[in-house]
Amino acid sequence: MSLLLTMRISSTVATAILAITNLYTFSEAFSPSIPSTSFGHSSIQTKLSATPETIVIGGGRIGSIISNDAKLLGRNDPIATSIDADGEGPIFIATRNDVLESIVDECPESRRKDLVFLQNGYLDNFLESKGLLSNTQALLFLSVAAKGVEPVDGITSVNPEGLTAATGLHAQALADRLAALGLKCNVVTPEEYLPAMFEKL
Repeated sequence: MSLLLTMRISSTVATAILAITNLYTFSEAFSPSIPSTSFGHSSIQTKLSATPETIVIGGGRIGSIISNDAKLLGRNDPIATSIDADGEGPIFIATRNDVLESIVDECPESRRKDLVFLQNGYLDNFLESKGLLSNTQALLFLSVAAKGVEPVDGITSVNPEGLTAATGLHAQALADRLAALGLKCNVVTPEEYLPAMFEKL
């Protein structure tokens, strides 16, 4: 009688354990899984750490001196496919005025705000016609006798701070590049830039 009772108790305990085990397995199978975020986090970090690309269009005397560590596009390089439409960073145009329109037209629309105009003279009418009046412009008071020759800054005893001026989104980026060459550049407001532009005509 005692042995039979013991066997019945053992059987009941075994059944209960099996039921609990099945319940845990069923619950685990249907519990919502939490996806790993490591891949997404890595992608975000990569995107945030991407370095803006500097592009220089025109490999002449001016373009060649500011193109260090930059992507240099010559006259035979296709603008539309050489500039990443989703990229960012300054695009310095160091060319003659007569090719500006084709450069602007070929530049991806999303990157036109990054165009930096290094042509001396009055460009406002042209820029306004292209919707780029607020773009970065620069007046370069420096000379480069020939391609590959060291540039000479246009500083004077009256203006020891230099006369080169830039205004706009990427004005500081230009100033930093020129500073690396030992050249001065004043970052100014659009209001300060306008009279200087007329003086350079």
